[in-house]
Amino acid sequence: MNPFVNPKKRSVSLPSGCKDLIDVLQRPDSEHESAIRRFIHLVLLQAQQDSATQLVIGVTPTSGGTPIRYKVEDTWYDMSPFPSHVRRAVIAELSRMARLPIDEFPNEGVLDVTFGDVRLRWIVGMTSADAECMLTRVQD
Repeated sequence: MNPFVNPKKRSVSLPSGCKDLIDVLQRPDSEHESAIRRFIHLVLLQAQQDSATQLVIGVTPTSGGTPIRYKVEDTWYDMSPFPSHVRRAVIAELSRMARLPIDEFPNEGVLDVTFGDVRLRWIVGMTSADAECMLTRVQD
């Protein structure tokens, strides 16, 4: 096992050929999907595959990346933080994907997309653009 891997910490599985999250975010945009949207899909897919019921995109601390965590049963798991400078773009894209009105808070909407052969259905709740973003999985 790689000595740098912590088997107790869950993280996003990156597509083949990617060394880290920056590789995903810096890939050229395809016709149908932006890098931020791909990142959101990967985070939600990982959480859903781990049977998460809730996911929280945290508030960016004064230093470091934006924290992200999800809940499986009664246990919260931290994912690898993502770069703080893309947090606003992630929140804006989540809002678009959930069809939330622009700059109206608090707000709640349903994100319902297909990623590969997996249907991702999450309720997105926001109290402001700078507060925690709460996502709750919609069970089929």
